[in-house]
Amino acid sequence: MKFSELIEKMNLYTLSAVRCSDLAISASKLMLWNCEEWDKEPCLASARNMPDIKMCLPLVQGVSTELSKTLYLILGNPESCTFSENGGVYFGHVDTFISPNEIIATQVMLYNYCLLEAYEFDLMKQKMYENQELFFDEKYSLKDFNERGFEKLINGVVERELVKYERQSVEKRLNLWKKFDLNEIGEKWIEIYKVLSERRNELTHEHSPTKPTLEESIIYFHHCRVLAKEIATKFGDKSISECKVPWHDFKEVEMPQEI
Repeated sequence: MKFSELIEKMNLYTLSAVRCSDLAISASKLMLWNCEEWDKEPCLASARNMPDIKMCLPLVQGVSTELSKTLYLILGNPESCTFSENGGVYFGHVDTFISPNEIIATQVMLYNYCLLEAYEFDLMKQKMYENQELFFDEKYSLKDFNERGFEKLINGVVERELVKYERQSVEKRLNLWKKFDLNEIGEKWIEIYKVLSERRNELTHEHSPTKPTLEESIIYFHHCRVLAKEIATKFGDKSISECKVPWHDFKEVEMPQEI
């Protein structure tokens, strides 16, 4: 994966996700009786020269097949449910549901970190193959060479070393770069990467992590991009020139404690 492709993926996913959050919140407001919420952004409004949508509010939601199946898995057969006077089935109050912002924010951070690591690992894999001689001190028998050949043997070594690399902590990984004659990335960037990693681990492995916000996820996305740019520079990824992101418009990335 080239740097330009990485940034394109990060941009598209994050923009699409935040747009989903806006749409979900906007649509939810149109189902409220509180008319003061209808015009607060994000919101939906009538197109130009069309009747005012507020004349039809509040709206009700027609559920999808997927939501119907989900309700079935949670509530059981319709015959076993308690129906209200209007024929509906109660499945929770709007205030008890997890907010779209929290769900979207979680996914934005997890996916952007996934892309960041995948990009780093792909670059390191290329670097290991370019420096195969670093692994020539491996000991093999003539039988190994006869049965597998040099190319398969060295490929196996590189794949093994890559797996070992991927399983190490951020700090240990980045400190291994000097073995491949890569310029050090700097303590500041290592600390930023560590903070991003720790937050990803918290969201992935803890059952009650600190609730993420959409604002946090957008800052997280920004940090992933500028860190990826720094990694690309150290590895000499020339596709940076293909990337149309206006990097000069961004202030220098903040230190981790400000994330």
